[in-house]
Amino acid sequence: MTFDYENAVRELHAKEEIRDLVLSYCEAIRNRDIELLITLYTPDAKFGSMGSGEDGLRSMAEATMEQLEFAVILVTNHRITFLSKSEAKGEVWARCYAQNKREGYYEQLIRYTDLYEFSKSQNLDKENWKFKHRRHDLWFGQSKESPLMLPPADWPKNNIGLGRDPLSDEAIQNLRE
Repeated sequence: MTFDYENAVRELHAKEEIRDLVLSYCEAIRNRDIELLITLYTPDAKFGSMGSGEDGLRSMAEATMEQLEFAVILVTNHRITFLSKSEAKGEVWARCYAQNKREGYYEQLIRYTDLYEFSKSQNLDKENWKFKHRRHDLWFGQSKESPLMLPPADWPKNNIGLGRDPLSDEAIQNLRE
């Protein structure tokens, strides 16, 4: 039996593109960037009661990000299984550190169950991997005291306190006032 190097390289390349897709999702959430989020999904992606396509995604994103002041998602344990040359499924575990106006600061443990599709980008001829479906399974969310109200750390002088980047974020500046 011979090893199929061409297929192996194709799958490795596809896995890296899919991992980048997940990291771009984290970036879109961190920056509260709905336009970037829209580019990560197929045009026919479904969002439950919010609808499908760009309108459904925009409704879901606006509903979940409207009150969001800050969010960082750290991903790990990403397993990708190919269903065909243009479809894959994945499971991604994540830890989210976030704060919104209604609930305050919280930490979450999340499992994302994904379907990916290799498809053409909107308004481009280039094909790349997109989310066809992304299910957010919350394992738990825990309320905690907000670290955004800590005094500046002035790192490297101190390891405890708020860092330079959060202090420069306009949403966090507004919160601290």
